[in-house]
Amino acid sequence: MSVTLVHTGVSHTRIEYCIWEALNQAWPHSSTIARFGTGFSPARDINSVESDLIISTSLEAAASIQSKAHQLHMCYLEPRSSNQAPLNQQLINSLTEVEFVVPTKTLQNQNRDRFTSFVKPPVDTDFFCSGFDQRNEFYLLVVDGQWTAADQLAVSACQELGQSLSIAGITAEELPQDLQDHPLIELLGPLEDQQLRDQYRLCSAVICPRDVDFDLSSIEAQSCGTPVVIYGGCEAARSVICFEQNSLGSGIYFEEHTVSALASAIRELELRPQRCQPVIGWCCAAQFSFHQFQIAFNQAIAKEIAYRIQTAARKSQLPDQQDDQGPAEERIAA
Repeated sequence: MSVTLVHTGVSHTRIEYCIWEALNQAWPHSSTIARFGTGFSPARDINSVESDLIISTSLEAAASIQSKAHQLHMCYLEPRSSNQAPLNQQLINSLTEVEFVVPTKTLQNQNRDRFTSFVKPPVDTDFFCSGFDQRNEFYLLVVDGQWTAADQLAVSACQELGQSLSIAGITAEELPQDLQDHPLIELLGPLEDQQLRDQYRLCSAVICPRDVDFDLSSIEAQSCGTPVVIYGGCEAARSVICFEQNSLGSGIYFEEHTVSALASAIRELELRPQRCQPVIGWCCAAQFSFHQFQIAFNQAIAKEIAYRIQTAARKSQLPDQQDDQGPAEERIAA
């Protein structure tokens, strides 16, 4: 089966590049159409794609492809973060020839008629792994995108506790002015993967304060055996086992978006660090490995092929019979 990967590079998030890397590893001999930057135009059609399987990584990329009847077009959508615009439902409805594969249950629930396949986002768990470094007394915040009020919670909680906080992924110009020379704040700036892995291995814990469906830093941290302090009211928290709820775990939840709730969770982790077990974090992170991503994505492809075969057979045998099931139910049954 010939494969073409289509990528736009529109969000500029770290998970966007993880998805692209995982797809290229899964199909190393595929043709690629990669356009990074903001100059991509959905109105610009690409008419030269002749592959049997087309995999696109965004609505904009999917809209640029005019697939033929014999081609299978799968679109893997990026997890939605708190500062991203909502999905263009009109564009989704217009892409009738595209089968969407979604990375989170929240995204799937938004449109079950179209979002029928679920595949967890890929994380390079082979690279992000434990080392032999001795941990230091500081916390780590990894900012993916713009600075938010949730990120400020991490700063305020560490200030209340008198703990040092290192901030990665954001430049000094993007950080609030009052934090740039704060004695407890270390601004690391955007980091290469190896530098980020070193920080995961050195810090006491990673703080994930945002209300998001998926938090890349929480998975990478667990893969490095690092405890995670995460907001318990979001889907991303389901990837972390809370030791307060399970005796042992890979991190701890804070249940309210307040400084006191986050500070209380950090304090509880400091009092009982032995209840965070690296092996539990490794198991949590392993579900998001590139290998598991490839297996799940191939299952989604197989499901769509089975659905198409069954639909074609049904049409040839019973051309005048009306189906009781809709496309979503038929795909699940297939």
